Amino acid sequence: MVLNELLVREIEEQPAVARRVLASGDPEIARTAVAARSVVYLAARGSSDNAATYAKYLFETRGRIAALAAPSLFTLYRAAPDLSSAAVIGVSQSGASPDVAAVVRAARRAGAPTIAITNVRRSSLARAAEHVVALEAGTERSLAATKTFTATCVALARIAGAPIDEAPDLLTAALNTRPAAERLARRVRHPLLVIGRGYTYPIALEIALKVKELAGVWAEPHSAADFAHGPIALARRGACVLLLAARGPTIRSLRALARELRQRGARVYALTDDEPLAASCHAAVLIPTAAEHVVALALVVPGQFLARALAIARGRDVDRPAGLTKVTRTR
Repeated sequence: MVLNELLVREIEEQPAVARRVLASGDPEIARTAVAARSVVYLAARGSSDNAATYAKYLFETRGRIAALAAPSLFTLYRAAPDLSSAAVIGVSQSGASPDVAAVVRAARRAGAPTIAITNVRRSSLARAAEHVVALEAGTERSLAATKTFTATCVALARIAGAPIDEAPDLLTAALNTRPAAERLARRVRHPLLVIGRGYTYPIALEIALKVKELAGVWAEPHSAADFAHGPIALARRGACVLLLAARGPTIRSLRALARELRQRGARVYALTDDEPLAASCHAAVLIPTAAEHVVALALVVPGQFLARALAIARGRDVDRPAGLTKVTRTR
C-alpha cells in the first residue's frame, strides 16, 4: 500500500464519521449542559481551533456570545478570566494538549459547565471536563487531521442547535470532487491566498493549514472583509487566490471580490456551490447546494484533495509530512 492511501482513506471516511456523531447521544447531553449560559468559551489549538471558529458562527447566529480562549492566559500569564458565568468547551482531537485541558480545569473549578470534545475518551482533556463528547472517528493514522476536523464541526453544530443532518450526504457528494480538485491543483501557484467569509472563513483557515502542512506551500488565509482592509494590495498580477464561497448572506460580496481580483490581474479559483461565482473565476470546483453552514463544512473535502495533490506534485509524503507530529503538546 502506498503511503498516501492512508490520507485518502480518512478523507473518504468523513461521511460515515459524521453519521456516527449524529447518532451519538453525547452532543445532546453537552447541549443541555450549556443551554443555561449565554456565553460559550471555546479552547482549542490547530485544526481544532479552526473548528472552534466555525462554532463561533454557529453559536452567535443563534443568539449566544462565543469567545475563543487564549490558553496561555491560563498556563503562562496566570491571568485567567472569570469563567463562572460561561459554558466552556475544550476541543482537541488527541485530548493531549496541556493548555486546552488547563482552561477546562480552571472553568470547572469556577463552577462552569465544561465539555471536552475529543477522539480519545480517556485523554487528559476528557478527564478534566464534566461531560465528554467522544468523536468515535477511529484512529487517524495520517498526521494531518481530516475526519476528526469534520467530526468536531458536526459535534459543535449539534451542541449549538444548528441543523446538520444534511452533512453526511453533502460530504459524500463532495468526495466526487477529487478529480476536479486535482485538476485545480495543477493550476495553483504559490504563495496562495485562501479567502472566505462568514461560515467559509474558518474553512479557509483549515484549508490553508492543510496546504501548509501537507504541501509545504505558503498559504495565507483571510476573511474577505479583513482582506479589503489592506491585504488586497497583495492581489497583483499573477497572484493566486482561492475563494471559498457558500450561497447565503456573504455570496454577493464574494462574487464582487472575485470580479475585482480578476481586474487586478490575479488568478482566481474557487470552491463553491454558487455557479455565478464559479463562472467569474479562472477555474472552480462546484459542490451541490444546501444550508450555508453545511456547504461551508463540505468545502473542506475538495480543499483536502487540493492540498494532497499539491503535496504529491512536490514529492511530499502526505501521511508523514516533514516537521509535523500527530500530537502537539503546547503549554
